[in-house]
Amino acid sequence: MKKLKKSEMLRRGQVEHVKAERNLLAEVDSNCIVKLYCSFQDEEYLYLIMEYLPGGDMMTLLMRKDTLTEDEARFYVGETVLAIESIHKHNYIHRDIKPDNLLLDRDGHMKLSDFGLCKPLDCSNIQEKDFSGNYSGALQSDGRPAVPKRTQQEQLQHWQRNRRMLAYSTVGTPDYIAPEVLLKKGYGMECDWWSLGAIMYEMLVGYPPFYSDEPMSTCRKVIMIPFSPPPNPIQNCIEMQLPCWLFYSLRQG
Repeated sequence: MKKLKKSEMLRRGQVEHVKAERNLLAEVDSNCIVKLYCSFQDEEYLYLIMEYLPGGDMMTLLMRKDTLTEDEARFYVGETVLAIESIHKHNYIHRDIKPDNLLLDRDGHMKLSDFGLCKPLDCSNIQEKDFSGNYSGALQSDGRPAVPKRTQQEQLQHWQRNRRMLAYSTVGTPDYIAPEVLLKKGYGMECDWWSLGAIMYEMLVGYPPFYSDEPMSTCRKVIMIPFSPPPNPIQNCIEMQLPCWLFYSLRQG
């Protein structure tokens, strides 16, 4: 059961987010997203009775395993693709796809959750006005990114030390946010696929492709830095190299 205090929703300006989540869950009938059974309210709280998923989330799984095998990554990414397609077919964009929003049921199947930032897609692309992350000013005054250089092994070790703290930070992390969203430009469904590409990369390499110490530094890397995949991160599975070459090709324009 999801229990939401009305006064807190009003104070934080989250009423529309909650409505969007409820409306999407009521409209979309898919085995790939968490189910809403019913909702009700009293004077103080709104209650959402949700499907119970005892398998934890992808963030916890990655903390435990660091990286997944190619077969595991292919399975989870495939199920996430189906989940994203199920909401896109109803003209919604999720906008907040990240490992802690990918939940596992008792049989190990992946389900997409947390639709508070979902938006219905109008005829034109969304202009970003109410995205919760505030990452303006991510560049230095001279326009150059300020990002320390680490080896792949150093990057992996640093991410492992800081993953849990960043996941539960009230500030959040832009590791999975598309550049057009960070830049507050118009965008469409493509931003959800960008997020999935970043998650796929993390599954296979051990850390997100643009990870840095601070959220602002991550923003600089997402927006500015040409991306080069690590050498031979995947040995046998050509199609699972997609996230590496996706980011590389996007950076080449």
